[in-house]
Amino acid sequence: MKWFFWTLIFLVFVTPIIFIGKGIDHLDIMKDRYKRALDAGASSAARAYIYDDRDSLEYAAIGFGSEMQHGDNILVDKDNALDWFYKVFFRNLGIEDDMTTQENIKKYIPMKAIASFDRLMIANLHDQWIYEREYLIDYKGTKYYFTMSDQVRVKNTNLWGRDIDFGISPIEREALVSEFIRKELNKFLEGRENYESNNTYSVNIAGYNSDEETESIGGISFIVMLEGMPLPTLNPWKVEKFYAFALGGTEISRN
Repeated sequence: MKWFFWTLIFLVFVTPIIFIGKGIDHLDIMKDRYKRALDAGASSAARAYIYDDRDSLEYAAIGFGSEMQHGDNILVDKDNALDWFYKVFFRNLGIEDDMTTQENIKKYIPMKAIASFDRLMIANLHDQWIYEREYLIDYKGTKYYFTMSDQVRVKNTNLWGRDIDFGISPIEREALVSEFIRKELNKFLEGRENYESNNTYSVNIAGYNSDEETESIGGISFIVMLEGMPLPTLNPWKVEKFYAFALGGTEISRN
């Protein structure tokens, strides 16, 4: 009987430790899987834009080309990008045919954004594109409309030119645009529709040539935030939730 008694004690004390250990490993695996799926979706969305070089840049004006020449202007199909994000994200989660689960997960994605060639566009919780801001930035007392290329436009005169023509270095331009995007994303998140919590966030995006170890904007990009999605767990008494930010981008270059 003594051996049975000590075996029972061993099981009582060791089993919870094993169970907890497996639970932690399981959560790490699930978080990694969900983050990879989110990154893959954002990356696919950034490469799914439909370009149209026959139309002016976002219906606004000329700007992306060689010097002042009209050409290679970029029109973004934001709904196509959003569709591709969901398609790849849900496929990587293995729920591409489960519409009910897809709709439930969408409730935890309060922000989808596109940093396009000359403006930032943001979709809300319901996938409605409700927010649009051109990259209008003050630089040393003068307001410019910036772009993802070296083309900028003076607000007062509508004069287009290269960044260096106005004394703006490429590194400064990239940093200014990245900071503009960061502030606008944070502003949107402060007033977002949130089914999960009252948490506040600070999106940290470095300039493209920055030495900071943060994600950066170097071209047209798709940005997404996922907040508070429940994770499957081996612990029935505790609900684990997933929070993540993903950025997928495409570089802009001239032929």
